[in-house]
Amino acid sequence: MKMETIALAGLGIAALAFAAPASADLPGLAPFVGSWHAHEEGPDIQPNGHGRETYSDRSTCTDAPMAGCGIAGTVDFTLTSVSGQTATGTITAASNPKDPIGGPVSIKLVGGGQGLQLSIAGGDQGFGFCNSNDTTRYYCGA
Repeated sequence: MKMETIALAGLGIAALAFAAPASADLPGLAPFVGSWHAHEEGPDIQPNGHGRETYSDRSTCTDAPMAGCGIAGTVDFTLTSVSGQTATGTITAASNPKDPIGGPVSIKLVGGGQGLQLSIAGGDQGFGFCNSNDTTRYYCGA
């Protein structure tokens, strides 16, 4: 019994030693981090570059009103670089096949950081989102 306990402890220590390190914050990403919104959709971006856009997916009910048909679509992405006012990365998962895994993601800050424009796999070109983290600038016209 004692030998098994020692062996298990050794395996646990080895697993910790070889575990992937926690994701570090992506340099330059701070102005992009947070929850953004426009109408019934918006991206949420974490300091490590992981993000998710949630939207009303009308692809299965094309004649539904703009509010959609009750289906929430999602696109998960990872931002990998920041250059000036633009962050880029790739899609890691999506509820709709129109957003292919590995497809490009680009986010550009606009309006002095008050808004952003999101492009996912060539869609959402120029669609504006407002920053909901700063209540002094909550409304940005999107």
